Amino acid sequence: MMTSYRRRKLAGQAVIIFVLSIMAMTGLLVIAVDGGSIYLDKRRLQNAADAGALAGGDAAENLPLQTYYTAHQVALNEIYHNLFPGTTVPTVPAGAAATYTTTAFSGTYQFVLTANVANLAQDTYTAVVNHAYTFFAAQALGFSSSTCTLAGTTTTNAICLQSRARALTATYPFALILLDDQNTQYENLQMSGSNGKLILHDGGTKGGAFSNESMTAGNGSIYFNPCGQSGDLWAVNESLGGTANIPAHTWGYQGDSLGSYPLCTIATLHTPYPKPTVHIPFPSYPEPPVTGPTYTLPLTASGGTYYLCPGTYSGTLSESSGGSTVIMYPGVYRFTAPIAMSLSGGTLKNATAFDYPPPGAAVLINCTGYSFSPVPTDLGLIIEMHPPDCTTNGFKVSGTSNLNFRPSPKYNNISFYIETAGAYPGFGCSSSIPAGTHEVNFTGQANLNIYGAFYGPGDNMFFCGNGAGYGVGQIVAWTMQICGNGTIDEHYNPAYLPYFRGLVQ
Repeated sequence: MMTSYRRRKLAGQAVIIFVLSIMAMTGLLVIAVDGGSIYLDKRRLQNAADAGALAGGDAAENLPLQTYYTAHQVALNEIYHNLFPGTTVPTVPAGAAATYTTTAFSGTYQFVLTANVANLAQDTYTAVVNHAYTFFAAQALGFSSSTCTLAGTTTTNAICLQSRARALTATYPFALILLDDQNTQYENLQMSGSNGKLILHDGGTKGGAFSNESMTAGNGSIYFNPCGQSGDLWAVNESLGGTANIPAHTWGYQGDSLGSYPLCTIATLHTPYPKPTVHIPFPSYPEPPVTGPTYTLPLTASGGTYYLCPGTYSGTLSESSGGSTVIMYPGVYRFTAPIAMSLSGGTLKNATAFDYPPPGAAVLINCTGYSFSPVPTDLGLIIEMHPPDCTTNGFKVSGTSNLNFRPSPKYNNISFYIETAGAYPGFGCSSSIPAGTHEVNFTGQANLNIYGAFYGPGDNMFFCGNGAGYGVGQIVAWTMQICGNGTIDEHYNPAYLPYFRGLVQ
């Protein structure tokens, strides 16, 4: 029989167990409520930081370079859209520096936005989002006594949460980029012959041409189409000769609202011209690895249709017959012969959906193991070339050749990738001025419809003759010469710019 003492003892133990259980349940409640809320808030802050960094990174590559307030405004818009939908976004002052800090909701939120443009290694845009999270369950139960201080504002019963994101960005807003920075005031763009033309299309406030040193039109002409809405000319270190020459040979500069192409306003009304800007570092777009086997024989297209598959081609691709067509299936092509391509007629182009599957009697080149089913949604390709030395024109186009190519985002929207023969800045060719290779040589009346980038950062490209067609999406070269009655059409299309994007959290 249980004694009264025994009953009292057990009752006391039950009370203790009950109290301990209440404390444990209270602790679990604090963990569940505040812990879960902190986790959700941290995720919300990270989403806002990611959106702000990516948006700011895109906007930071704007003109003029190193003007930051526009990028900060775009980033702040996205942060507010993620954190406070429907709330009015404050205006970033026009004089904002590279790093801009602002707060929201009585100092309980802090945003630190940093743009790093024209960086020697990699352009970046960083968004840091801080929040003073106020405890709910812990505060109500008297468990919290911590504080959080943001920008001089202290919040009690709170903990500081932070999320950050850094966008890697390197999409420069120009149709033509000339990178030589080793020869002071060297004319990276040179034009000779009274009929030489450089026509820069589209882009709005972007587009146009950029030189890390100087540029001159010689006796040639530079046009913007449409007038006043297709970018501008920018030079880091324009020579006196270029300053005197360029305005008198340029029509339709940014802001020109008079006339329609080619009856634009001459740039003598606009000084200084080209506009001063900041140095662009030597780029490092990754070269995609080859997809496919090696084909060692020379290939001569002298009539008929040939179907090429991706891989390494160690022989020269020659095409001289106006009746020949070379169709290239999507992937990565690398040409390593000293003369990689010699084209003087015919058509070289991407495959389209209508080329799947190839005809039964088709001449297939290097297609062992290549699958023609299903038809890929991305039909873009990239052609890589390795210059054999400093002087050989390994990519020669003359006559009435037709080149029709669309790029792929998988390959950074680059259509032609001209490798360097050596390391920057000499490229193994330091004995010449300028340094660099001479791989690209276009003459004759080639019809160019190259929508991606022509990327040859260490190559001195040469364009002569009267070309036609769409032109090229973007040219990235060491220097460029336009001679004779050469006409180069450059189209600024953000959808086809080479890019190197990344997001680091």
